[in-house]
Amino acid sequence: MNWSKLTYQQKNKVLVIGYAVFLFIVYQLAISKTWDLYSQNSLLEEKLVTAKESYKSKGELEKKEAMLEGHISSFFVDSLNHQEYLLETISTYCHQQHILIKEMPARTEYLEGDFEVGTHRVVLEGGFIPLLKIVYMLEQESKMGRVSSVLFSLKFDTKRKKEVLSLTLYIQNIQIHADEEKS
Repeated sequence: MNWSKLTYQQKNKVLVIGYAVFLFIVYQLAISKTWDLYSQNSLLEEKLVTAKESYKSKGELEKKEAMLEGHISSFFVDSLNHQEYLLETISTYCHQQHILIKEMPARTEYLEGDFEVGTHRVVLEGGFIPLLKIVYMLEQESKMGRVSSVLFSLKFDTKRKKEVLSLTLYIQNIQIHADEEKS
């Protein structure tokens, strides 16, 4: 094909075809790879943002878990001598404050899933302020369980011929239940 013998229209057609082939080759060699890299970069940036958000939410979840463990830790007991320790703590305090221990029956237990919930019932008699202080001590200072219920009642004692203030405490704690079949 001789360029000089071609007409103006034929030259334009050849130039347009050449231009189209040139653009196709440029697209295949440079632009398509750049576009793929741009798309891949955008996808990776989205994944990075998601990862940062999940890392932040993981940190928040860990904080919440630590806070919940702090709240729940007063429920858990890992000592087999818990009843004895509770009796010793209460009796020492009662002796110092001149409070009478009326009842302290054995702990009642029930299973809830993998946990064993134990409840201690303690009945005390004495003045209002010392009884209130023992409730505070058991709730805030000692880690023997959660004081789940408190009942103050005023009763007339016929033997002593006077009214007596009585306090009934329910203290609960949780142990992980060890099933013999699982061991």
